[in-house]
Amino acid sequence: MPDTPDTRDALARAYLLAEHLSSSTAAGMRTFGLTTARTRALLYVLENPPMTQRDLASVLRCSTRQVTALVDALEKSGHLRRDPHPTDRRAHIVALTERGHTDAARIRELRQQAAHDLFDGVPAADLEAFVRVADVLITHRHLQPPESDR
Repeated sequence: MPDTPDTRDALARAYLLAEHLSSSTAAGMRTFGLTTARTRALLYVLENPPMTQRDLASVLRCSTRQVTALVDALEKSGHLRRDPHPTDRRAHIVALTERGHTDAARIRELRQQAAHDLFDGVPAADLEAFVRVADVLITHRHLQPPESDR
């Protein structure tokens, strides 16, 4: 696509939104002492129990080795625990601890508030158009599919 005033304007707005979301997300994660990857893992485990480490690797689109390191860190911070799998002795169920559940639920609330703050007053048709355009860009760039309700 050629460099035009329209593409420059679109990119400028995309950067502005990205900077806003990045700074608000980082501030929220600092409250809990979590990285982006750890936050995503907690939210997936909160919303999709029971989950094995292999399941988590699949939804995070990373290797089982990376998830092992991620779960190790979340276990050390008191957010997750590994429970024995009921039928596969080689696998573990990744479960939230009380702290993990509390923090993940609070993070989800903060994300819902951020969505409200960002999109409040945007007409439904404009929001639907935004999602359609974002989906085209995500698909075109082979990015992670959108998280449906986070």
